[in-house]
Amino acid sequence: MRTKKYDNYFQKLMTATECLDVNEMEKYISKTTLGDKTLLKKQIEKVNFLIEERFHCYGVITEEDDVEAFKKGYFDLGKISLTLIEIQKKIEKFKIESDSSMGIRISKDWNDPLFLLQDLLQLENTNLITYQSLLQKRLSESYDKIIKPKEPKKTRRIIEAKIPETPNDIIGLKDVCEMLNLSESKIYHLTCQREIPHYKLDKSKKGRLFFSRSEIENWLKQKRIGTTDEFCNQFYSK
Repeated sequence: MRTKKYDNYFQKLMTATECLDVNEMEKYISKTTLGDKTLLKKQIEKVNFLIEERFHCYGVITEEDDVEAFKKGYFDLGKISLTLIEIQKKIEKFKIESDSSMGIRISKDWNDPLFLLQDLLQLENTNLITYQSLLQKRLSESYDKIIKPKEPKKTRRIIEAKIPETPNDIIGLKDVCEMLNLSESKIYHLTCQREIPHYKLDKSKKGRLFFSRSEIENWLKQKRIGTTDEFCNQFYSK
């Protein structure tokens, strides 16, 4: 019976056409894992499998395809099982507000089947991705409780006063999405195109992505577009 309820909740995450309540997800995680690391890991494995499977359900554009497209100047979309019109119809069912960040992104990608497909996959898997993030956060917190035992309050205050926290330069996929206001699918595409600096512990296609905050900031600064005054000054200086 418990397994059936477990599968039913995952079905709910996959079929909902709107964002589910995060508090509800948190309660479900607490109820089904009880903070146990083994149970958390099992759910993370389950979600990772479902996300990968669903992101490939309409076909896959591989890194080899990216290289071939670079040579030809265009993508061969024969490997994708949906037409542009079919993708557009599926996206319309979600009724995304046009002035939202996702709505603006969709409007920009509307006539580009490859990017619009990534937007569709992001919409269809939003709840799974959110649930995955909550599970990973809960697992990380469970390790912190073991690795960082609580110190007496007085001692902790002294340490905090003397040693200011220094931000870690190594960040994950979610952090980069927040920094650049881009979806995970867009970041995946940029890494496949080798357009954004990134790292992988395992260089296989399934390797987890890491980034350097300072490198992302420098990469973003390189994309600066000069002002009209700067252009005119540069032109007349010649």
